[in-house]
Amino acid sequence: MTGEALIRAVRERVFQPEAQLYIAPVRHHSPACASAVQKMIREIRPAKVLIEAPHDLEHLIPHLLAADTEPPVAAASLLDRKDGPRLAAYYPFCAHSPEWVALREGAKVGAELRFIDLGSDAKIASADQQETGPRPLVREQAFDQGDYVRALCSRLGCQDGYELWDHLFETRIGDQDWRSFLADVGAYCTALRASTPADEIESTGDMERETHMAAGLRDALGSGPVVVVIGGFHTAPLLDPIKTAGKTSAGGKSDAQSYLIRYGYKELDALMGYGAGLPQPAYYEALWNHVQSKEGTPDWQVIARELIQSFSSKMRTAGYGISLPAQVELLRSAETLARLRNRPGALRHDLIDALTSALVKGETSSADAWRERFVVFLRGHALGEVSDMAGQPPIVADARARAKALRFNVSDGLRRERSLDIRRKPAHLAASRFAHAMTLLETDFASRSGGPDFLNAVQTGLLFEHWDYAWSPKVEGQLIEAAVFGDTIPAACLGQLARARAALTENGRSDDLDALLALFKQGLLAGLGQDLDRLLTEVKDALRRSGDFPQTARAITTLHAIEASRGPLSLPEGLEIRSVMQGAFERLIYLCDDLPKIREEALPPCLDALRMLTELLHGPAAGSFETALFDEALDRIAEADPRPELLGAVTAIAVEGGRKPASTLPDMLTGQFSGTALNLPARLGGLRGMLAVAPNLLWTADHVLAVVDEFLAQLDDDAFLAMLPHLRLALSTLSPREADRIAAALVHRHGGSAGDFTAHHYDVTDEDARRGAEIDAALRASIRADGLEDWIFAQNEGAV
Repeated sequence: MTGEALIRAVRERVFQPEAQLYIAPVRHHSPACASAVQKMIREIRPAKVLIEAPHDLEHLIPHLLAADTEPPVAAASLLDRKDGPRLAAYYPFCAHSPEWVALREGAKVGAELRFIDLGSDAKIASADQQETGPRPLVREQAFDQGDYVRALCSRLGCQDGYELWDHLFETRIGDQDWRSFLADVGAYCTALRASTPADEIESTGDMERETHMAAGLRDALGSGPVVVVIGGFHTAPLLDPIKTAGKTSAGGKSDAQSYLIRYGYKELDALMGYGAGLPQPAYYEALWNHVQSKEGTPDWQVIARELIQSFSSKMRTAGYGISLPAQVELLRSAETLARLRNRPGALRHDLIDALTSALVKGETSSADAWRERFVVFLRGHALGEVSDMAGQPPIVADARARAKALRFNVSDGLRRERSLDIRRKPAHLAASRFAHAMTLLETDFASRSGGPDFLNAVQTGLLFEHWDYAWSPKVEGQLIEAAVFGDTIPAACLGQLARARAALTENGRSDDLDALLALFKQGLLAGLGQDLDRLLTEVKDALRRSGDFPQTARAITTLHAIEASRGPLSLPEGLEIRSVMQGAFERLIYLCDDLPKIREEALPPCLDALRMLTELLHGPAAGSFETALFDEALDRIAEADPRPELLGAVTAIAVEGGRKPASTLPDMLTGQFSGTALNLPARLGGLRGMLAVAPNLLWTADHVLAVVDEFLAQLDDDAFLAMLPHLRLALSTLSPREADRIAAALVHRHGGSAGDFTAHHYDVTDEDARRGAEIDAALRASIRADGLEDWIFAQNEGAV
């Protein structure tokens, strides 16, 4: 059948009174379609109402009809796979969804309600495997793309398929002639299908779905009027359900688990990535509510005026006032555009286009800001409610109960900010732990925007944590996925940590102390407390096996910080960490004896670890460990003929701690500087080691700076050029203030003042510095060769 003949057949046979079959072609979440379906069911009073939705969601129908269920809500389906992660998909309903209205109106007339599409497991499995995140169980891309849509947009002056749909159909909302309206929707959708390549239809699995739906429709006929609410794209194959179904059986089992969850308008917005429906659903909700209150055709001027007034009120509350003349201008511009576009009143596009001319007067930079505010307003923040009878997953109920008890607002999808005094207010600390727990479960409920970062040990002394948070369908979806670990937030968090621990083992990192302690800290921040004893035992076992000196040193520092913490990382009674710290310290002392044999490329992190340990053991942890054992281990390193860098480091630590006389350090440096090593830069090893652990000794210890200065002064130009890059590398560990102190000390040593050397500093590369030094040496040599050296010095003295 040709496209034109198929369109004519749909228009003529979409309603078949002789077969008691009434097909309602719709666009998902269209209020105009919902209104037509409402009138259709009220007039036909069918015995059965069949809806294009996965058949395995049928058990949720009683909960969708419950008096305390408020849209938007969604059926969430989860499919476990043997060869990959669990997959999730959603089938949303809102107050202006034709499917939602069909359920409600069908129940009122006593109709049997059925879902007739393929099971959600089949629809999830057939989706694009490259797609990440939850998948929609309904899609309508054909409404907004393709040659047919573009040609109609061009002819009618519409920007895109969304405006085209509004222009053709949403303008007819409330039309009492539902037959003409639905026939026109069916014809339009059939034209879309006729212009879609057959291979594209086949690749989406639509033909298999239509066969299955036709079987359900075939089996429903013969016992009274049947109304079928179906996506308009599938209308033509269902005109003859017996032929389309063939021998296919309806129903069947499903491997997916499904629940009813709250859903939000942000997730329903077609422009935010949702694969079906219309953009900015709050606009269509306003249109639906207006028509329902009138029970007739809309007053378009009233709708536009109420939307503009509501938007202005919200902007005034947010600090962006809109004057009354600007509001009047916005309404006048929108209505003028609607008349020019041959519409009964201002539609969504007319309002958005009018906003720019009314509110932006020469401020082109603010045009996008106003447009974005209006788009967010038209999108809305509505979040539905699910009946208590729906049997939502216990973990979702647990999370919501905890959130409400801790004064998190979960009544809508609006993102809010909250500051928590985590050290002085127990209730705020509990809220912080809940936020950290939800973060551990990757729910996207809360995001830390400021305050102490305990995981990375940054600004841990701050008093307040700052969070922004919002409840959303993604939160519930992630919680449902986490329900495999348990029915409460703490149980799920423990399961998540166990899974992360297992992943470390699978990746050959079972003894990665940094990763294990990060998991332990996440558990503490999430308030898991004593339940972390098993993970702490694994940390202890990994420490006992550790052969990594830097990791072990970092572990001691982390464990001590946790043990000393009085905030979110504070330990509960019964979770003993001191014995783990002592075990780590004993392992560290053992590993010290391996340092003299360590490879050169592995030495820098070991020097950093020595510095960190020295600061800890001779500072805040002085009473927690037997520091004499560490000092003795350093002495053994010095006696084992270590590398120059390591010798410099342990000598500096001993001098700074007062265990060796101050003369030890310059004597060690002098010995290395005057050594017989052919490689001159190797003589800087001791200096590099000292600077890595105690740079202050360069200007505080007696004679150290003098020894370094004398060594460099006696080098000839070629030797100095060879040494320069290595000297720069050694000194790179100094802070700008430390570098200034050394410069001042050197100037004073040579009888000058700091002002003589004041200059602007520019960043230069090692190569630039080397090249500059070579040019300077060549210039000096040329001056000497020309006999100009004495003359230049004389001129300089005269200038001074």
